[in-house]
Amino acid sequence: MADCHHWEAKLIGEVPILGYVSERLMVDDPHTEYDYSGLSLTDMEQLNHTKFYQLGNGGSLIFERDLEALAEFLECPHPEFFGAQVNDQPGGELQWVIVADLRGKIEPPMSERIQFSVRDNNWLDGLARALQEALAQLKYPVEHLDFMLTRKELDNSHAYANQTHLHQSQQSETIKILAKERKSLRQQRAKKDYIIARLRAKIASLEETVKAQETQLKDLEGEGEDIQGGGTSYLSDDDDFEEAKDLDFHTDVEGYEFMEAGVDDFILIDVDEEE
Repeated sequence: MADCHHWEAKLIGEVPILGYVSERLMVDDPHTEYDYSGLSLTDMEQLNHTKFYQLGNGGSLIFERDLEALAEFLECPHPEFFGAQVNDQPGGELQWVIVADLRGKIEPPMSERIQFSVRDNNWLDGLARALQEALAQLKYPVEHLDFMLTRKELDNSHAYANQTHLHQSQQSETIKILAKERKSLRQQRAKKDYIIARLRAKIASLEETVKAQETQLKDLEGEGEDIQGGGTSYLSDDDDFEEAKDLDFHTDVEGYEFMEAGVDDFILIDVDEEE
């Protein structure tokens, strides 16, 4: 059993040299051609499979690195290959049936599971053919993934465009509102400036009026008139006039006492005698 595993590891480490004829892959014997057997894993369970190969273990088979990189790009599990010998040919020759199991991505965007089988006269040649066919089979998932990614980018671009358009519309409305408010503020400011200018002009006019009145008052006060209208206001400040203000100019009686009648001032008249 140990020899069997050593022999398998040795074969896996080898890189078969294949030649291309038209679009089919031929082995060293040009009369041996690969074809698809149509077997699935369920059919393989009835066979005695003695070979198993899984990518991702650092192998160096032809097409292996490309297939591994593609599976990693698709975020799929490592592809697996099962091999079993069958004896169903008319000549009684044993052939290898290699079944490939390419599991799909389990997270969105998900991809389908791919299974196919090929026939070959030996394990390594059949495995190389299966690896090449696996690359071809994964072409559609790659195109689908590229489509999904492109569609996602388009959806993102469309959403971004809608968001940008909405933002621009909001900015445009905001600019219009601000422009209207700015115009209103300008009008209010102009009105206030006009009122302030009128008030300043009126204040200046009142100040000139006050100055003119103050000058007029000074002139009147200089001419001897008491504009304030106090209780001791007179037309003249002469001392003589002040002293003689209570004296009668024709009598020595003060005030109007000379006009009062006394007892001796009345003369009795006999009316009968006069008649």
